[in-house]
Amino acid sequence: MSKILIVNDTPIINKMLKRGLEAGGFGVDTVELGQEGIDKAAVGQYDIILLDYNLPDVNGDVVCKAIKADPNTKWTLVYYISSLDKETLARVIEQTGANGFLDTSIDVEDLCARIKTLLGD
Repeated sequence: MSKILIVNDTPIINKMLKRGLEAGGFGVDTVELGQEGIDKAAVGQYDIILLDYNLPDVNGDVVCKAIKADPNTKWTLVYYISSLDKETLARVIEQTGANGFLDTSIDVEDLCARIKTLLGD
């Protein structure tokens, strides 16, 4: 079973994504702070991390750079889930080494299918 970490400071979004992704066959953990995401990623052996950009303690760019700098997690897929405009997200992705972004406004079943494609499942 593929494991996903959601780093997002909005509990209702975490709950909705967790429920939908678990129904799609994924193991899912959620955290609400960037530093928690860094810490959890370091020990969780996740296949993909869904990362919000605007977090209350550190921004997603700090989280992504930390994950990509760690030899144990540098190959983990990191996709932003954010309301930032696409131009800004493209810049952030380039600067942080993230793999891209996923639109969470799509149907959760479509999101599951997209993640399965990204993971080669």
